[in-house]
Amino acid sequence: RNSTRARRAMSVAHSSAMSALAAPRYHASRTRRVSRPRVACASSSSASNADDVAQTPKAAVTSRRAALARAVALGAILRADDARAIGFQKELKKRGPMSDDAYARTAEFEFRGERHEGVKYVEISEGKGKPLEVGALATLHFECKYRGLTVLSTREARTLGGNRTISEPFQFKYGTLPNEFTKAAKRKNIIGIGAEVRIDPELQELYVVKCVFNGPADRAGIKPNDVVVSIDGVGDLVNKPIQEIGALLVGDVDTEVELKIKKGGSRAGADAPIETYKLKREVTAVAAPKREIQVDGGGGLFTGGSGPKPPPLVYVPEALAGMNVGGRRSFKCPADVGYEDVGEGEIPPGADFVFEVELLDAVLK
Repeated sequence: RNSTRARRAMSVAHSSAMSALAAPRYHASRTRRVSRPRVACASSSSASNADDVAQTPKAAVTSRRAALARAVALGAILRADDARAIGFQKELKKRGPMSDDAYARTAEFEFRGERHEGVKYVEISEGKGKPLEVGALATLHFECKYRGLTVLSTREARTLGGNRTISEPFQFKYGTLPNEFTKAAKRKNIIGIGAEVRIDPELQELYVVKCVFNGPADRAGIKPNDVVVSIDGVGDLVNKPIQEIGALLVGDVDTEVELKIKKGGSRAGADAPIETYKLKREVTAVAAPKREIQVDGGGGLFTGGSGPKPPPLVYVPEALAGMNVGGRRSFKCPADVGYEDVGEGEIPPGADFVFEVELLDAVLK
């Protein structure tokens, strides 16, 4: 019995001792939890005691906010020319047109039966792939930019539903200039003012379809969609046969014809001005109707036949000489190797433009 009582007494003493050891840790943790807001909200009377207490997370956040506020205030008073992002010292380069010194010139070449001095170009990026060789089937993307805007691009060759577009790379056999560009362009000489007109049956107007580049109408400032109100005093033109209208426009060389033109027609509104033009008839060279250029292509999806029409410069071997697959080259394309006196889309006749090429593949067969 005595031994049993002794064991029980030792067990109770052990339990009491363990409880005594655990109690201070429990109360201390409670004290620490309660003491945190007291430190943050300490009054002036307890300021001396707060110095001995470690800074709490809330106080640290307050200090960081104060430091950030001081940094913002400091940045606000900096002069505009001295202001810089903290830790960012790199100056951004201004983008702009390249200087003429950056451009090289291609070798001279034959075009339309005459010697051409070459075209200025610059390498945008040099390709790392295989070189373009004579006789290879070249696959490329091209873009034509006029006045800073991309007006023709194989990257947006076809329009699908929902305003979606897909690309259609252009393919041709590199190294040989097509026969069409080895001889002078075919032109038909006519006597007149150098303007094509047509009757709009819906709007009941005789409007200008196009003007021959550098012809009498073009030099006078007559534009497509202008409406011809009268010719030499003859009005009501929409009710006359087109042959009779043509007879009024043509005549002997150096004879005058007077036209009254409504600028922009009814599309420009009821208040569109009507101007009078006195033009001299002369011999003008009219381009032949456009036809497909016969080149050797790969067939299938990537022939580019239904995509935008490339300028003749793309077929000139000297223009793409030295390119590698993956390379990009930009040309200052003059009108004589561009779209000439015909124009294409938003590129008017006789206009220079920027022509960019990216070589996607070159397969030698």
